[in-house]
Amino acid sequence: MKRSAQTKQLESKRSAFDALAHVTAEISNMLERGVMPWRAPWDHAKALALTPGLPLRSTGEPYRGANVMLLWAAQIARGYSKRTWLTFRQALEVGGHVRKGEKASPVIYYGQAKSKQDDAGMSATDDRSDAARSYRFLKLFYVFNVDQIDELPEGFGAEVVPVAAEPSAIEQWTALAGVRVRIGGSMAGYAPVTDLVHMPAHEAFLSEEHWAATLLHESVHFTGHKSRLDRLDNYATDRKARAREELCAEFGSAILGAMAGLAPFHLEDHASYIANWLELLRDEPRAFLGAGAKAQAAVDWLIDHAGPLPLACAEDATSDASALLG
Repeated sequence: MKRSAQTKQLESKRSAFDALAHVTAEISNMLERGVMPWRAPWDHAKALALTPGLPLRSTGEPYRGANVMLLWAAQIARGYSKRTWLTFRQALEVGGHVRKGEKASPVIYYGQAKSKQDDAGMSATDDRSDAARSYRFLKLFYVFNVDQIDELPEGFGAEVVPVAAEPSAIEQWTALAGVRVRIGGSMAGYAPVTDLVHMPAHEAFLSEEHWAATLLHESVHFTGHKSRLDRLDNYATDRKARAREELCAEFGSAILGAMAGLAPFHLEDHASYIANWLELLRDEPRAFLGAGAKAQAAVDWLIDHAGPLPLACAEDATSDASALLG
């Protein structure tokens, strides 16, 4: 007996709920331990990652959005030294074998499908649009790190380690995207009213790389202006709106930093940020996925306007603080 379209949609909703519950629990557990998965993969005290950068599919294509954070979290938790991931079937297709007892890591698939009508469904003359007959779905699927797979072809998944771009090149790149920077003062932040990024002098930072990483963080905030991605309503007055935006900026700057070969830097007092993010995740289970999607949109916007991030080279792997967005 065929399942109705309604039954399939209910199953899809249950799958989406399971995916959201898993993601929220996974990230909340890490935050409660003071671990931020968008920061730690480069920290050798917390992970064994030898090839920092974005997680990669079997094709070498990088993962995007929230999946970047989920796979970084798995890399931290299990100490994998590589960043390439395959499904069980993909491993078999290239001649590899997942070792017995290895645990898969979940990633999210977010797509759209059309409702199929059963015998009592819509007639051929029904004029409802395709959009009205479609639904979005969210589900988990599972991947294994190449560290978990034996007998892969020689050279499979060879990874390229980005060597950090010169901070001056990153500054030029943000300028190409239209980011206007004013140097001075004691705090870094983006002011939507003046559409300016405020940065302390270079000498105030621990290093030039720290300065560049901070600039990338503020550049993500810059994309939220109402004339761009329009993401900053209520930032100054709504604590949850502020937490959502700071999570987006954290994700976005971490992705950009990985692309540019920068190590992650702790930019603010993250103890207070973590408390706000945990509260947000408790109240809004979709907050993590939403932040991942918005961060990816911000990254895409910057790259669309400034081009790919600069890299030095690549090596084969063996003013008023209350008016600023932090």
